[in-house]
Amino acid sequence: MSKELRNVSFAEVFGFVWTYWRRLPFRLGLVVIGVVSAVLLEILIPGASAELVTRVQAMGSGGSREATWAAIGVLLSLFALQALIRNLYMRVWMYFASRTMRSLVNDGFWRVQRFSSNWHSNAFAGATVRKITRGMWAYDQLSDIVVIDTGPALLLLAGISVAMYLRDPVMGLYFGSAVAVFLLISITMSLRYVAPANRVSNQADTRMGAALADAVTCNTVIKSFGSEIREDQRIAAITQSWRDKARRSWLRSINTGALQSLMVLFLLGGLLVIVMVRAGEEPAALDDMVYVITSYFLVNGYLRNIGWQVRNLQKAVNELDDLVAISKTELGVADRPDAPEFAPGSGEISFDSVGFRYANQPRSLFEDLSLQIAAGEKVALVGESGSGKSTFVKLLQRLYDVDAGRIVIDGQDIAGVQQETLRQAIALVPQEPILFHRSLAENIGYARPDATIDEIVEAARKAHADEFISRLRQGYNTLVGERGIKLSGGERQRVAIARAILADAAILVLDEATSSLDSITEHLIQDAIHNLMQGRTAIIVAHRLSTIRQVDRILVFEDGRIVEQGRHDELMSRRNGRYRRLFEMQALGFYDDGQDPGKLDNTLDSNQGRAAG
Repeated sequence: MSKELRNVSFAEVFGFVWTYWRRLPFRLGLVVIGVVSAVLLEILIPGASAELVTRVQAMGSGGSREATWAAIGVLLSLFALQALIRNLYMRVWMYFASRTMRSLVNDGFWRVQRFSSNWHSNAFAGATVRKITRGMWAYDQLSDIVVIDTGPALLLLAGISVAMYLRDPVMGLYFGSAVAVFLLISITMSLRYVAPANRVSNQADTRMGAALADAVTCNTVIKSFGSEIREDQRIAAITQSWRDKARRSWLRSINTGALQSLMVLFLLGGLLVIVMVRAGEEPAALDDMVYVITSYFLVNGYLRNIGWQVRNLQKAVNELDDLVAISKTELGVADRPDAPEFAPGSGEISFDSVGFRYANQPRSLFEDLSLQIAAGEKVALVGESGSGKSTFVKLLQRLYDVDAGRIVIDGQDIAGVQQETLRQAIALVPQEPILFHRSLAENIGYARPDATIDEIVEAARKAHADEFISRLRQGYNTLVGERGIKLSGGERQRVAIARAILADAAILVLDEATSSLDSITEHLIQDAIHNLMQGRTAIIVAHRLSTIRQVDRILVFEDGRIVEQGRHDELMSRRNGRYRRLFEMQALGFYDDGQDPGKLDNTLDSNQGRAAG
């Protein structure tokens, strides 16, 4: 089974990002070359400025005017060339970033789609969506900080330190040491002080998104119980928790920013003090002063940005945590690397000594379950809730992997074939159909993407769905709303039946497919289902036992075991049989465990006699 999402380290986040960067090595290389070139040009600007001042000063004592114009040209060329290079690599970066963000969402969606049913049953859909989209934008922020902002800034600061040291060793050593102290304190504050608060704030943000999505999705339930105020109060409590945690996170960021501003003040103030002291000790050249002042204004903005970028970098890393965790979470039910496609056949099914236990249950539901279903056989599964009927169908679809034994369909162990192709060979009509917020044609055609509109309409006619679709203003182009909320329960079920008809699979699973229909429509759908089952292996999860009298075999489940099997008449002939008791409870409506079985049998026989007469 899949593991729960866990906390992710700083190194894991950058390792995750690197796996995407290395997919486009040529474009990444162009961006890096552009960034380095632009930084090197910027490092030359203070020297070019000092040279220009020297040339202007020399003109007063007969210096060359041409040399001055040349110095002006060099300085302007540096600015122009730097701007041109930055423009070019930003164009490449725009392509690189958008393509990577697209891959992040696609890959996250791919994994979530393939996580086991157990994972999805323990995850909020709204929270999962928020984790993926928030991770995408967090990546955008992180990559911009590393490649476009912080990376060039660090390179520039190192370059200025070296250049300043070459002009004046004392100045260069002080500047480099001060920058190192600034970075050390900034990073430590971000990792140890800001990061924990950011992580807690992000968790609260995820809970808030999940709660909102849950309430909006269940709005019909809220309205039916008149509980709008109660839900308002619940959301208010959750948003208050988010507010408290977000304020704490923001306050820590502000405190860190204030400390960084103070450090910048001392760093640059100390630099100016050194300049003035050394100017008093020996004659200071005007060009050296210009160099220092130009460097000061250049690095001042970068240092302030580094403090801000370090905080944002940590925030981006925190917000990428969930997406990285998703990428490292086991799929739960995974295909083997060399798994072939499932080859559909006649629909023969075999459960061979199958054992299965849900992860959150103390004991196994199935132990040594063996069963053969012949191709074309119609089988009904009956039993009380929790007896194993739904689990049987889920294992057949390989929504879970068995713990022991194997399940074979048409001679193929389903654990060794591709899941998607296996499920494409099984048509399912659930008791509560879920539809996409798409058109009716798209929902019916989902079973066969290549189906023509004529084939879709024909399937709808066979399911008696065309009768209500044709009355709609937009017909088959009508959007059904989220989860099909614009349609009634019976209409959704008819769409699901039409979808199964169009699938034309050898194996058909019906989860009481007429339970939401009125009596007239039910008669029509029963006829459609009867025709649909011809020539197919049909498995019917039966809740109303009166609907399964004509199946070839009835399997009676109890605590994960098949305690009885046979045709309806055969099972009803067993006076103390489990199936007969279940049928009597539904048919007569007065059975309890303390009733005399003989009296119950006499009552049943009497009712059957009156019905026959």
